[in-house]
Amino acid sequence: MMRIRDGGSGFAGSGGGSGSRSDQFRQGRRPGQKVRGKLVKWVSEGMAWILIDGHSLLAQLQSRPPEGSFLTFTIKQLTPEIVLKEIFGGGGGVPDSLAAASAFETARTLFENRFRPHGPTLAVSDTASRLPRFMALLAGETALFAAYLDALDCTEGINTLFASQRTGRIAYQPWLTPLCRRQLTRTHHPDAATGQGLVEVVVECEAGPLGLVRVEFLHKTAATGYRVKVQRASRIQDLKTFLQSRMHLPETGIECHGVGKLPQSEHGGILAEFIFTR
Repeated sequence: MMRIRDGGSGFAGSGGGSGSRSDQFRQGRRPGQKVRGKLVKWVSEGMAWILIDGHSLLAQLQSRPPEGSFLTFTIKQLTPEIVLKEIFGGGGGVPDSLAAASAFETARTLFENRFRPHGPTLAVSDTASRLPRFMALLAGETALFAAYLDALDCTEGINTLFASQRTGRIAYQPWLTPLCRRQLTRTHHPDAATGQGLVEVVVECEAGPLGLVRVEFLHKTAATGYRVKVQRASRIQDLKTFLQSRMHLPETGIECHGVGKLPQSEHGGILAEFIFTR
């Protein structure tokens, strides 16, 4: 369990606003919610500064993670004192792969909760301008930027964990599908040293009535093809119509190899396959 010390209105770094950092942290939160924070600095045995959504809080920890660690908590109570319970980590007999996957799922959800109001604005942008617009959005939203960096840190942790197995890399690219949830990309090159061979890129997301959608790209030399898989088969024809009218442009050199139903074995998503299929 982690207990947050309430330093009162004189709590260092409260920014001159009303109330303590603990009061600011309580705003808009309720017991049962998950939060993620970075352990910035140990100040004494069992006491450390934790940065959560831009709030620096002095916390009492029972565990002893190193500085720079990202920790995930459930809010147990907010009054009279803040009590957070750590739910993910490398200890307690939890396999590293499970802890890494859980940490990423939580970080991605927390980012999506903040990003959702901005999705419609980004979605109307053309594809080429989405990334720079996304970066500009992050530059102006400190808490959103911090949440995205946390998700990126989790993906890098997973990539590092499985780097020796040469199974490719995962990436979190929410600007690709700003109106969707749970975006993830996996890239795999069979011979990264020579740059030769077949390059595979898989992009997936949850797209409302379509359910989980997976787009599998294959590229070799100058040829690129893709196949789309949809969880809910009843919407396949709608997606075919959309692709024919909006995306199937001969001058791009990208060929569609079909639209079909996502197999039951792939409903767990890229993350489950990347971590647990060996």
